[in-house]
Amino acid sequence: MMNLITILFFILQLSIVSIGLAEQANNEFRATWVITWEHIDQYKNPGQNMEKIRKIMSDHKAANMNAVIFQVRQSGTAYYQSSYEPWGYYAGYQYPGYDPLEYAIEEAHKHGLELHAWFNVFQTSSTYPGTPAAEHPEWICRDQNGIPMTSYRSVSPGLEEVKNYTINVAMEIVRNYDIDGLHLDYIRWNEHTNTGREAVEPIMELQRRDGLISSEELQNLNNNPSGRYLYDYNHRFSSGIPEGFDSWENWWRWSVTTFVETLHDSIQSVKPQVRLSAAVLGKYNWSGWQGYGTVFQDGAKWYNEGSIDHIMPMSYHWTTASGFTGMLEDNCPQCWRIFVEPGLESGRSFTVGPGSYILDENNVWYRHPDIVANIRSINWVKGFQFFSYRSWDENNYFNTAGQSFFQGKTKVHPTPNIFSIRPNKPLLAINAVDSVTMELTVYPSTTNESGWLIIYRSMDPMATPDIGEIISIQYKSEDITYTDYLSDTDLVYQYFATQTDRFWNESESSNRVYTSSGPMPDKYKIAQNYPNPFNGMTTIPFAIP
Repeated sequence: MMNLITILFFILQLSIVSIGLAEQANNEFRATWVITWEHIDQYKNPGQNMEKIRKIMSDHKAANMNAVIFQVRQSGTAYYQSSYEPWGYYAGYQYPGYDPLEYAIEEAHKHGLELHAWFNVFQTSSTYPGTPAAEHPEWICRDQNGIPMTSYRSVSPGLEEVKNYTINVAMEIVRNYDIDGLHLDYIRWNEHTNTGREAVEPIMELQRRDGLISSEELQNLNNNPSGRYLYDYNHRFSSGIPEGFDSWENWWRWSVTTFVETLHDSIQSVKPQVRLSAAVLGKYNWSGWQGYGTVFQDGAKWYNEGSIDHIMPMSYHWTTASGFTGMLEDNCPQCWRIFVEPGLESGRSFTVGPGSYILDENNVWYRHPDIVANIRSINWVKGFQFFSYRSWDENNYFNTAGQSFFQGKTKVHPTPNIFSIRPNKPLLAINAVDSVTMELTVYPSTTNESGWLIIYRSMDPMATPDIGEIISIQYKSEDITYTDYLSDTDLVYQYFATQTDRFWNESESSNRVYTSSGPMPDKYKIAQNYPNPFNGMTTIPFAIP
């Protein structure tokens, strides 16, 4: 039955809500990098360390983030149950009384967050018994004279035994843990020379940050190419360029690329839902400290060809909003866009990694909102990961972000994959406990696979999963119940739900439920009075199902 009601307030309210929803993106990757020493302390007991992990997850949830990049391999040591490598320094080189990775996964999923296991690849400084550097010193990179590194050690990506061993270490994590992603760091040749550094304390080696070096270090690299540690026992400088290559540079890049390709294929054969990502240098192939020509890291190639599912540049060079948009697309050819277009067209994720610690050190922390806003103006950027958790924690920034530029929950962009099938839609039920308390229960269409169950709330009868306000994201394979507390009982809200697979492919919307016994109109038409002179007022015909 058609009803005709003349009501200006309703249409104004509906328009405002619709516009607001349309402007609010609900697909955006949001995370911080969490370093080992930020989540574990050998001088604290298991309960205290586990409490710290819970706080980390709670903080990310407060900021409306949806992922955590959690470091589990550092300097050839492990922060999980490994059959290959010893426990790390921050665990006291012994089992800490709990499994940090297992507990972090449990808490992340409980808080509606993805867990990406952060894996340092070729940087293996530790010489503690059982580490690669201790057990296989022949794997350590060497200079042109055949002298191996004595500090900041890295194993050679050019050695097949190194690649095979490291893939085995990584695949143990993939097989044994319910991670959402494996995140590669130090996935490159090292930046050190035989004149660059004196012997350093082991703790200094552990705490060296990847992603940015000083101008003095860069100058040393340029002034002493013969002193760089870019060779190994089987590929000596004196033996000449390896067979089949026309330059050392091409061989260096090839050696890293083949590792990435093989690891990705290995993951796809076992758990294709685990996304492989890489922390690459902030500059691809231009000006100074850059991946392609300085450390022989061809991140754009991996991204374009699908050897990684997600590229996460460490964007630490820039501290202004215009600097970020410049390196993304405004300053081409010194920009990312022209080098990653095939990967973007494929639907893989490109997210930006601001160095929050750099903003802090330069007293420009306040620039975070402008940086985020400017990056969002570039529609092919799919989100953010900030370095690092501690900077945000020390600046008490998680709640602030969640109430401002990260207001509202978001989903992760879907990952293209041939193994992915869109789930069937779930069923949603509502129980009004009282006028302000709504219990919502989602019944997934299948309970044999884990995925994400998402609940939306809206006053817009035309809301869809693309624009709806997300009020809950939970990782489950069975029914979930979420309680929503309303602040205004005079408004009629509708709810609907979806479910996704591990690739974030989303189902159609479930049935819709309402906070009132009188359902919202599902069809309406606006008959405007202006510029029509025969209409003295605005009318809204609408249908109630």
